[in-house]
Amino acid sequence: MNKFETMSQDNLEQEKNQLISQLGSSLHEEWRAPRKKEDGSFEPRWKSTNDKNWIAEHNTNEVDIANTVYDDLPSDWKGENEISAKVAIGEIYEAINNNQELDDNFIENASDVMHEKWLERNGSWAPAEQNKPYAELSEEEKEKDRVIIKKAIELYQSSK
Repeated sequence: MNKFETMSQDNLEQEKNQLISQLGSSLHEEWRAPRKKEDGSFEPRWKSTNDKNWIAEHNTNEVDIANTVYDDLPSDWKGENEISAKVAIGEIYEAINNNQELDDNFIENASDVMHEKWLERNGSWAPAEQNKPYAELSEEEKEKDRVIIKKAIELYQSSK
C-alpha cells in the first residue's frame, strides 16, 4: 500500500493545492527579494492584467506585481509560478506514491521534467541558452529548475 491510499482523494487534493499555493508564493517572494528597498517596499514592476474579477475589484487593469503579495496577484500574474509549483508538487507526489526517494537523482530527473514542461509553455520565445533540452543546459540554467524542485521538497517535508 502506498502512502496516499489511506487519504481520501479530497484530502489529498487539498494537501497538494495548499503546497502548490505555498510554493507559488515562495517563488514570487524569491523573485521580489532583489527588488526590496530599505523602507520594506519593492522597486515597482507595473504590468497589465486581463483578470476581469481583479480589474473589477481594483478599478484598474494595472498591477504593481512587485508590491503585491502572491495571494493578491491577478490570476494571469500568478500563472508561471502556479504552473511551476503544480509540476514540482506533482513530481513529488508521484515519487512518494512510487516509494521513490527524494534524493539527488530525483531532483535531477524532476528538474528535467520541470524544464521540459517550461519549454512546452515558453519555447516559442525562450532565449537560445534556455531553448534546449535540460541535459544541454548550462549548470546555471539547470540550477533554476533544481531550486524549484528543492523548495518543493522542503515544503513537502515540512508539511509532514
